[in-house]
Amino acid sequence: MQAATEVNRSHLGEVARVFLKLGFLGFGGPAVHIAMMEEELVRKRQWMTQEHFLDLIGATNLIPGPNSTEMALHCGHERAGWRGLLLAGACFILPAVFLTGLLAWAYKSYGMPPQVAPFIYGIKPAIIGIILAMMIRLGRKALKTLSRLVTSVQSVLA
Repeated sequence: MQAATEVNRSHLGEVARVFLKLGFLGFGGPAVHIAMMEEELVRKRQWMTQEHFLDLIGATNLIPGPNSTEMALHCGHERAGWRGLLLAGACFILPAVFLTGLLAWAYKSYGMPPQVAPFIYGIKPAIIGIILAMMIRLGRKALKTLSRLVTSVQSVLA
């Protein structure tokens, strides 16, 4: 019993670190968040197989709501049970809440100074590039057969 508790605590710490990192660094929408999770959890940390990760994406797509948050919950649960589910969700969501609140406060207090406009204009293409790169990398892994590719194209067009 003692060893299982220690392992679970180390898993909880790992879940917290990973999802805080993803929560603070993840921008660009659910597709990028999920691609970042795949990179971090499947490739680097090997918490699960690629096939299992894709199964979780499939399950997530069946449930209404924000896909990347649901994936964080699924992955946290896979790693550390129901405590991992709660911790992954909080650590993934709270950084975005904090950063959005901070930006809202700054905008309310200072407006948008002219010096900031070129930065925002210049960052948009970079974000689009990151989104496309992550989607292409994840798509290559998920769409290995012609039937999967056809089904995905039909889903996008519907």
